[in-house]
Amino acid sequence: MTDSIQPDVPTLLLQLRDCLAEYRLQTSKWYGGLLAAEQKFSAGDSAITRNIESKGPAIHYAQCKKDGTLTLIHAFESAHFVPIGNTPVRLTPLRSKPLRPDNYGFATTLDTDGEELHTHIDDSGIKLLEGCKPDQRYRVTFYPQTTPQQIDAYFDSYQGLLNELGDWLSQQWNNEFHPLWRAYDNATNAEQLLLHAQSALKGFGDTLIGLWDSLVKLFDLITHPKKNLEKLAEFLNPEQLDSLLQASGQSLQALYLIASDEPLLWAYFSTFQAWLQLLPPHLCTEIVTRLTSEVLIDILIGVVLTGGLGLAVKYTAKALPTMTVTAKATHLLDSFIDLLLRTSKARSTQHTQISKPILLHADAPLNTGTKGKVDLTRQPGDGPDQSLLDTTLMVRGKPQTYTEIVQVQHVDDVPAQSKNLNDQPAEPADKTCTQGCPVSMVTGEELLTLTDAVLDGVLPFEWTRLYRTSAVENPSSLGFGWSHSLNHRLQEDGNELLWTDHENRQTRFPIPTAQRPAITNSLARAAIYLGEKDGELVLAQSGKTQRFYHFKHFKLTAISDAYGNRLTITYRDGRLHRIENKFERALMLRYHNDRLCAVDYQYYDHSREFIERSDEHYARHRVRLERWTTLHTAVTYTYNDAGQLIGAANPLQETEHYRYDADHVIQERQLAGGATFYWEWQHRGKQARCIRHWNNFGQMHARYEWDDAGTVTVHHQDGSRQIYEHDSNARLVSQTDPDGANHQKTYDEQGRLIAEKDPLGAVTEYQYNESGHLTALIPPEDEPTYYSYLDGHVRKIRRGMAQWYYERNAQGDITRQTDPDGHITRYTYSPQGKITLIQHPDDSYHQLTWNTHGQLTGERLPDGTQRHYAYDAQGRKTTQQEPDGTQTHYKWDAAGRLSQITLPGGKTRAWSYNAYGKVTAERDERGHITRYEYADHLHLVSRRINPDGSQLNYRYDNARLLLTGIENEHNEHYQLHYHPNGLLRQEIGFDGSKTAYAYDLNGHLLEKTEYPDTLSSDTPPLKTAYQRDSAGRLLVKTLPDGSEITYTYDSLGRLTAVDDGQWPLAYEYDL
Repeated sequence: MTDSIQPDVPTLLLQLRDCLAEYRLQTSKWYGGLLAAEQKFSAGDSAITRNIESKGPAIHYAQCKKDGTLTLIHAFESAHFVPIGNTPVRLTPLRSKPLRPDNYGFATTLDTDGEELHTHIDDSGIKLLEGCKPDQRYRVTFYPQTTPQQIDAYFDSYQGLLNELGDWLSQQWNNEFHPLWRAYDNATNAEQLLLHAQSALKGFGDTLIGLWDSLVKLFDLITHPKKNLEKLAEFLNPEQLDSLLQASGQSLQALYLIASDEPLLWAYFSTFQAWLQLLPPHLCTEIVTRLTSEVLIDILIGVVLTGGLGLAVKYTAKALPTMTVTAKATHLLDSFIDLLLRTSKARSTQHTQISKPILLHADAPLNTGTKGKVDLTRQPGDGPDQSLLDTTLMVRGKPQTYTEIVQVQHVDDVPAQSKNLNDQPAEPADKTCTQGCPVSMVTGEELLTLTDAVLDGVLPFEWTRLYRTSAVENPSSLGFGWSHSLNHRLQEDGNELLWTDHENRQTRFPIPTAQRPAITNSLARAAIYLGEKDGELVLAQSGKTQRFYHFKHFKLTAISDAYGNRLTITYRDGRLHRIENKFERALMLRYHNDRLCAVDYQYYDHSREFIERSDEHYARHRVRLERWTTLHTAVTYTYNDAGQLIGAANPLQETEHYRYDADHVIQERQLAGGATFYWEWQHRGKQARCIRHWNNFGQMHARYEWDDAGTVTVHHQDGSRQIYEHDSNARLVSQTDPDGANHQKTYDEQGRLIAEKDPLGAVTEYQYNESGHLTALIPPEDEPTYYSYLDGHVRKIRRGMAQWYYERNAQGDITRQTDPDGHITRYTYSPQGKITLIQHPDDSYHQLTWNTHGQLTGERLPDGTQRHYAYDAQGRKTTQQEPDGTQTHYKWDAAGRLSQITLPGGKTRAWSYNAYGKVTAERDERGHITRYEYADHLHLVSRRINPDGSQLNYRYDNARLLLTGIENEHNEHYQLHYHPNGLLRQEIGFDGSKTAYAYDLNGHLLEKTEYPDTLSSDTPPLKTAYQRDSAGRLLVKTLPDGSEITYTYDSLGRLTAVDDGQWPLAYEYDL
């Protein structure tokens, strides 16, 4: 063992002295308002609270009273009135200005309107401003003249503190830590201890992230001492506590500024981190594992109280309720805490005078809840309490932190877009823009995806097959062009690995090594890892559910999830044979010659009868029977002499048929219900792309025009057209709808969506961190939504003043969720990942019980009642028992469709189906039968025959198969007509009344016209008009009589006011 594992002390101390340089760089856009959003302003008759990061226009500002006066109050948000005096103020007059007076909507912004007013709030924190223009709206700005020099001085004022802290750490290293490290280097288990320390420091980093979010609690504790007496008593003796309660407003002002000063607090935490890294691993592990966020916030409270009020707080490691450490660790920690307290007391007062203009600078949007009478409860000795009427109040609180500690994860990313077997960029089928049956709008190839079987269990598995035209030269066990869920191939290709997945897409990766154990491919949304076993590689792809594909010597051997649930894949004669779970359910693949002919659903037979049969068979033939027993055949496949898949039948022998040309390019698909689809192709073989697509029921017929720039124009049967354009990575960049509406998208080099523009020009932006996780969603007008991560999972969501917090287990599932009101919901999971307990904020709980197959067998509801469930061997629910003991029984047909329910009283309901799985007959518990007919091979009901013989008829004379007509039992007709984009254009009721609709390019209703009865032709139509903002929110509704109803929203898009000119309504929200 050598001293090479000792910390690089000069570098650590240099990083400490420069810790605020990066902080300042990252927060430079907030200068003049870094913490300004920690305040609430009110002025005049209208108000709003607005985060400094808000992009939306503020709707309400301060309004001067009719007598030309405006009362301003500037104070901290605390239990008593603590004024913030000596504050320069600027008032900017404003007027409304139309933002976009066009045919698609209406919105306004605020523009300046006249000369600004400048005033000054004295030490009292209260200013009666005279001479403002009656009823004029103003924007109020505090400390408007903050200069770059003040900002420089603000950050420079920390440097003396950092130098002093650094000098002390250097002395500690020479006098305390270095001798301890020499002893550690000679320890036989030093390497193991180092690993423990590194793990502990990682955990400490996670604790710091959570702690930074808790700074709000620190501010609340300091500003509301009476409700936090028990906590404060841990730090202060009775005399000190009384000093805090009796402190003057001027003294408390310094205290509150320190509690608001995030850069100052960050300097202390940076020192804490450096100090921990100087500790030898055994002491580091001992201390760090006990430093919870509660302990750290306790230390911070002592620092703030000492610096803010000069109280001689004595806080030691022994006072920490969760700390139980050795004498040496206690001594070191006591020395460090004493350092923080001493430096805080010596330097904080001077620092607050420099920081005040920076911390308190802000524009002042307002909150309606503070308008009117204001009661000022003063600190003892600061004068009598006071009530002011019609007052503008601006209070500085700390509703949230405005900086945060983030976890930076290095990602070894080698982006390269996946390609199909024709060397064209290809996204997963479910992320590919398609049209029709379906045809890819990227390559023009067919992407037919069908699910034929499901293996139920804790880790469910769908047996899915996909036909891809570009794979027609690739023979598989399902014939040419087809692949299935287990068709994964991994092979070496030079110094790379080539993964051909179950959709016949190929993705390239560098070969993982011990130095590069995990490599991502962000463009392909995939990753590769070294497995736990020698020769094992693990591949993963993003999707609805996270699955890991395990390869041993390049052969797929298992599929697993984050909880370690596993499906094992076995081979026989070199071919895939069975996929099974550990709870004795499986899908077995049967072959005829080289083709897959069936998939069987099986279970592992433990019955005595089977054992007896197997023993008898062994006695006769010296071979035991296979314990895997087939419950049913999920699907059978048939082929022609050319080896092409021509039929797939379910257990009821409802069969789909396929026809191909000589190059195996699909020409025809006939569904089991009779509907048939046809394709016409340009080029041959794997290079074929569709140029015409139609069917045998007439409504759908499309032609495709392709160019060489990634654009295709789709011509529909009704004359409308759509245009799609993709980039070189198969991402959709432009889509033009039949009504001319154009949607545009922009991506970064990793293929992540960074901006999209809607047809009216509104832009939504997306931002990501170094790991590729979405960190911000910025809408055109409203408040952005921000996302913070820990270990790759969302831990916090912030929008405006509202914040949601999440704690998770190692698998990423939420274990604790805190909503913006502080309500906590907890979740508990089984070892297999099934949720077993939900504890609600009101202490009620919902308990769930699962069997080994992952089936819900019982639940205890929050009201204390219980339900129980039973299943058949194929995982289908057969019985549900209600809290009162009554039972409902379920029966299923061979295709897994519900055929009958037996109700608790013994009565039954029953259903029959066609080959599409659509209900053809429904019998209720009284024996009444309702029948459904389907015309022209459609899956859409064309006639409903009621039990009394009456009928309803339906028509779908539309290129999109939308409902166009209903005929009732009285031969009356209801008609519906559509715009080319599918939106309703006109409806004619059974009574002949007609209503027409017009929309903007975003599909939002702009006008509704109600036409009079045809017999009253002299009556003019009734028109209702709708004006909207860029987000589609209704701003003004103009009724047929010309009257208007206006709607107002806050920066979160929530409705705040409705005014019909008679009875206005206002809405307020707590966050």
